[in-house]
Amino acid sequence: MRDPSRYRITYELPGALTVAGAAREALHLCNQCGGRLVHPLDWAEDSPERWRILLRCPDCGRAREGVFGRALVERLDDELDRASAAMLSDLKRITHANMADEVELFARALKLDLIGPDDF
Repeated sequence: MRDPSRYRITYELPGALTVAGAAREALHLCNQCGGRLVHPLDWAEDSPERWRILLRCPDCGRAREGVFGRALVERLDDELDRASAAMLSDLKRITHANMADEVELFARALKLDLIGPDDF
């Protein structure tokens, strides 16, 4: 029988942190697979300085719940804001490219007289 520990993957992260260690320092990192897309599913204020958060990694499906201090939660919030801004930027770029393609196709159809009144 094969030894499963021979196939264990280790991740090298900046600052010589392990995957689990990095996840303790940044909540958007998965402490199981190292994925960078961990997001909150549910949260509640535990005390003025601490939040209970249920986190999920879409890469490996692992969920974990914990109580985290304000500094870590604020770092997670900043990371979520950054990721949301990046997605919105990508959406705008893709939407613009799609609209440019549509305009080009419409202009070609007009030029080739392929559009008539009954198309509207």
